[in-house]
Amino acid sequence: MNKISIFSNPMNIFFMFVIVSGINILMPVHFISILMAGFVFMAFLYCIQYKYYYSLFFIIMTFIFIEISSGLNIGTLSLLSFFIYLFLIPRIKYFLSSKIFYLVILNMIFYFGVFILFLMNSEMNQTLVSKIILNYILDIFLISFI
Repeated sequence: MNKISIFSNPMNIFFMFVIVSGINILMPVHFISILMAGFVFMAFLYCIQYKYYYSLFFIIMTFIFIEISSGLNIGTLSLLSFFIYLFLIPRIKYFLSSKIFYLVILNMIFYFGVFILFLMNSEMNQTLVSKIILNYILDIFLISFI
């Protein structure tokens, strides 16, 4: 039986946009915040797969707020997500049989790409690595409820 995803409702996508954007605007005052970028990445994949292009607009806007608050170039997270969707997902889709394990690996690939983006834009430090690992664990926890 197919499980209905929370990403299929445009109002949920809009509320995700408001919540994640608000958090990423307020939180970087004290520390680097890329909160819930993996969760937004999963919503991006779902909207592209099921062709919800109006919801995809809010997801891209959420990525833009995350990029602005984190100091990344605008459009890099969207391009990274699209690259993963086009080139990496077809390659690894058939190797993994468990859906949860598949989503965990996709999220890990996304955060590895985010780590590379931060590495190219700024210097490497321990707080950056700990924030990315903490956000990865938080997103895995959230994705398990999808």
